Amino acid sequence: MSELNSDRLLRFFHDHPERPWHVQDVQKTLEADDRAELKRALDDLVDQGQLIRTRRRTYGLPEEMNLVPGRLQVASGGYGFVIRESGEGKDLFVPADKLQGAWDGDRVLARPNPQRSDDGKPAGEIVRIVERSNRRIVGTLEYARGYAILRPDSPRLRERILLTPESVGRLDAGLRIVVKMIWPEESGENDPFGEVEEVLGEQDDPEVETRAVIVNYGLKDDYEADTRAEASAIPDSVTGEMMAGRTDQRSVPTFTIDGEDAKDFDDALSVERIDGAKGGGRGMLRVGVHIADVSYYVAEGTSLDAEARERATSVYLPGKVLPMLPEELSNGICSLVEGQPRLALSVFADVTREGEVKSVRFKETIIESDARLTYEQVQAFADGGRLPHGKRKLERDVKVLLNLADKLREDRLGAGALDFDFTEAKVDVDDEGALHLRPIRSNAARQLVEEMMLLANRLVAEELEKKDLPALFRVHEDPSEAKIEALQKALGRLGYELDLMKATPRDLQAILRSAAGKPEAQLVSTLLLRSLKQARYSAENLGHFGLAFENYLHFTSPIRRYPDLVVHRVLRAMLQHRLSPTLKERMKSDFPDLAQHASDRERQAEKAERDLARYYHARWAKDHLGERFHGTISGVTNFGVFVALPNGIEGLMHVSHLDDDYYLFLEDAMMLMGKSSRKKYRMGDRVEVRILQANPTARQIDLIPAAMEMPEIVAEESPRRAQAPKRIKTPVGGA
Repeated sequence: MSELNSDRLLRFFHDHPERPWHVQDVQKTLEADDRAELKRALDDLVDQGQLIRTRRRTYGLPEEMNLVPGRLQVASGGYGFVIRESGEGKDLFVPADKLQGAWDGDRVLARPNPQRSDDGKPAGEIVRIVERSNRRIVGTLEYARGYAILRPDSPRLRERILLTPESVGRLDAGLRIVVKMIWPEESGENDPFGEVEEVLGEQDDPEVETRAVIVNYGLKDDYEADTRAEASAIPDSVTGEMMAGRTDQRSVPTFTIDGEDAKDFDDALSVERIDGAKGGGRGMLRVGVHIADVSYYVAEGTSLDAEARERATSVYLPGKVLPMLPEELSNGICSLVEGQPRLALSVFADVTREGEVKSVRFKETIIESDARLTYEQVQAFADGGRLPHGKRKLERDVKVLLNLADKLREDRLGAGALDFDFTEAKVDVDDEGALHLRPIRSNAARQLVEEMMLLANRLVAEELEKKDLPALFRVHEDPSEAKIEALQKALGRLGYELDLMKATPRDLQAILRSAAGKPEAQLVSTLLLRSLKQARYSAENLGHFGLAFENYLHFTSPIRRYPDLVVHRVLRAMLQHRLSPTLKERMKSDFPDLAQHASDRERQAEKAERDLARYYHARWAKDHLGERFHGTISGVTNFGVFVALPNGIEGLMHVSHLDDDYYLFLEDAMMLMGKSSRKKYRMGDRVEVRILQANPTARQIDLIPAAMEMPEIVAEESPRRAQAPKRIKTPVGGA
């Protein structure tokens, strides 16, 4: 029965969708020997939500039974939407009374019904909870009528959660705590309840908030003992034995370019001038993109690999990094630090000075970085200055790469790659806990590194695709017809034409260029961005719409991204001629689930980073109450406008503070307009505002028009620390 894996069973049901199947019929058709093992495999697929077991004990596909598998997203109003796992079709609206005990983030099966939501979306009801998302929840401890209750941080978790008295003890009200959830399907009780697992501390404390974000998003801030032991056993320097069979590149000037605060360096660059005999004329360049060879140290089947796979990505929280790999690797033997020999996988591209790639080779190498350059240093040089003393020998190479990057970028944008120019507010927290906010914008130095990494990623993807080798591709699918149609209408109101039949990346880029420098530029960029799907990992090469590449993957950051590490393993196996048919089949079987897992973990990391950054944004705003700023309207809703300040921080100017008129929300125009004055607040408009108040714990920043007088605001009081009652009622039987 071992040959009947889940993929083969699912293929059977997709190939025979005409009716539900009894286990004996499946056994007979597939010629399986062990019926008990077959039934266990089928029941596993039922537990995963991939199959449905009917009351007649037959098995079939959910979609053939009018069921929609997906993930529930609950709105602050209590109702929800099922986001379809297939990615196709509209989200399913679920009224609050049809959630059937499902909570935000749960994987569910829903049944559509004839109802519609207020905006016309199809409606349905939850019929089964496949997988609970919230295993641990962070919130505030409260007491009510003798019960200990958790008030969750997330507004999407509206329910108050009863806590077991023995886990609460005599904790004070107002404390932030971590609660382990016990669900009805586990306990047999009618309602869920929680057990206190960790006490975080008082409200509005950076350490408490950081720990809360780590728990809320299922991140890990420590390693298993086996992982630490394996990391400690790895040598801290490259030995002669490690160098065997590698191409020695240490004599070629090589350098890294990263941010000032970077601690791990997984990519380095080199450039050589080569004879034109091979490339068709003089002036040829051999660009080397050298990537830390993490795959040499992290072998499949080890605890290091298992934990790296589980994390899937490093997470860069303000003031704290949660690396995918222990520091012995990420900041040590794998990091391409200045003056130290390091193992690398290198892409050598022979290109003309106009950016045309003539040939490419991939090699296992040994390199040594001659200099650790920063973006700031390279940008100063690009602006006409000099590199720091001791690094000026690299100025000629850096100049060549700056020029080459310009050519590559020009060609890429000419092919239709989308170029969104948004400011990012980077939060830095120093060792003393002081907060620093820096707006990050693209510049020549960052574009140099970006273009070289894009080049390497594209060339590796082309090689694996050409040789039909398994890979984890980075894909960005074309926008849906419905999204493009909505975009066409929105752009039409702004005077921009979009051909609905084409809508290629080049067409969208042309619109971005047309809007550049105009008042509506921000609005146009936002509309285009909202029309696009999210990039993700896939075992199938579906192309990258936003970059206008047919072949693309992630190869250049194996220290911090697991898909890059996987691609390194494939490339090394190819170079070493050990990609056997058996290994290729195993990879092809494993990669779809791995791609989904990596995409999911990436989304969680991004949410966590944004969440904690917004906390620090509000802390900054709290220190600048009453101050005036010129900002740009970044969002318009029926309850007010969001305004982005020059440093990238965003706050809300509520409609109640626009007291010079009654304002109407015109959704189609994404605008608030005064009923009498006809005054308009539109996306991209410049406005002068003051910071009225800020609540870091709630991630809220309230703004008012600069002309409005600052009202007197009662200082925010700390929650009253009520003592726990001597006797706490038991919320559930026997718990």
